[in-house]
Amino acid sequence: MTLHLDLQGGGPAGVLLPIHWGTFNLAPHPWAEPGEWTKDSADEAGQAVAFPRPGEPFEPGGKLPGESWWQAVSHPIAHPWRGPRPTEVAAGARSDDLDLAGDR
Repeated sequence: MTLHLDLQGGGPAGVLLPIHWGTFNLAPHPWAEPGEWTKDSADEAGQAVAFPRPGEPFEPGGKLPGESWWQAVSHPIAHPWRGPRPTEVAAGARSDDLDLAGDR
């Protein structure tokens, strides 16, 4: 997703079309994982993404095929994709409060 966003100028634009997944079961990861992870990351980024069935034509400027069709023909994935969540620094936390092993 990051690469697509970078190529679009840093934000969601255009239509992302994932390719070379869902047609072969040669990878060590679950077959549906690329589709699920791409869908989740696109939703989080606000990026339009097309998921046509293999061989299904569509027009990028028209209605995008967005159905998670692979869920009907595959097992659920073991662990969903999760994007990094921003961390909050506690108020008043100072770097000199850290107990670093290298400082001992």
